[in-house]
Amino acid sequence: MANSSKGELSQRQAKILAAIVKENCDNCQPVASNDLVEKYQFGVSAPTIRNEMQELEKKGYITQPHTSAGRVPTDKGFRFFVNELMDKVKLTLKEQEVLKREMLKLQVAHVEMGRRIAKLVSEHSQSASFAIFPEDVSTVGLSNILNNPALPAEDAKEIAKFFDDIDQYAEKMIQDYGAEGQPQTFIGKELSLSKKSDYSMIVSGLTLPSGKKGVIGLVGPKSMKYQKNLSLVEYIAKLLGVGSAVMLFMLIK
Repeated sequence: MANSSKGELSQRQAKILAAIVKENCDNCQPVASNDLVEKYQFGVSAPTIRNEMQELEKKGYITQPHTSAGRVPTDKGFRFFVNELMDKVKLTLKEQEVLKREMLKLQVAHVEMGRRIAKLVSEHSQSASFAIFPEDVSTVGLSNILNNPALPAEDAKEIAKFFDDIDQYAEKMIQDYGAEGQPQTFIGKELSLSKKSDYSMIVSGLTLPSGKKGVIGLVGPKSMKYQKNLSLVEYIAKLLGVGSAVMLFMLIK
């Protein structure tokens, strides 16, 4: 994963970058300086915001896709946001209860667990998702990708190809990402499994009740909801862990 450049940005530049990432993720559109002036209380004039955006562009954190358009974050900008600026959004108690009930059903049924978990992740993230367990690889949600205006057609095709070939990556992904811990985020070209990747992947390792390793994750545009999706993947991985399996068994009893 890429190293951050925390000392390279002033506090104001960091706040402006965070606002640009948030707006781009919310609206899937380039962000103009006027958008920031109207919505965020930076306490400076519009020309100052524009000057700071120019500095962010010079440093490689944002780019201007068209001459007259606003700016969008680069891979470096998204990475800095995830590493340094993002306040993780915890799932609400209601969302946790819904997921817990769904996972309880899966633990009881033990039928098509991988596919059902992938579907659960996909439905709550509105992304394409996958679950890789020993001898079981499931993918769900490509329709979310194909219908997402934030992804150019070529990127959507590349994600579809990645999912088509995911069986080839399964063993390596369990080796690389199967250890339990915090979910990992890969942005754009950081995802070396897919040679033409220009999207993001969040992946988490887990230990199944059997003791075997597995991986769950999701794939979407670089303008995805990182806070919510990281919290979602982390929570489901915990529910699937050995300790949670014991807890679920107690709930069943």
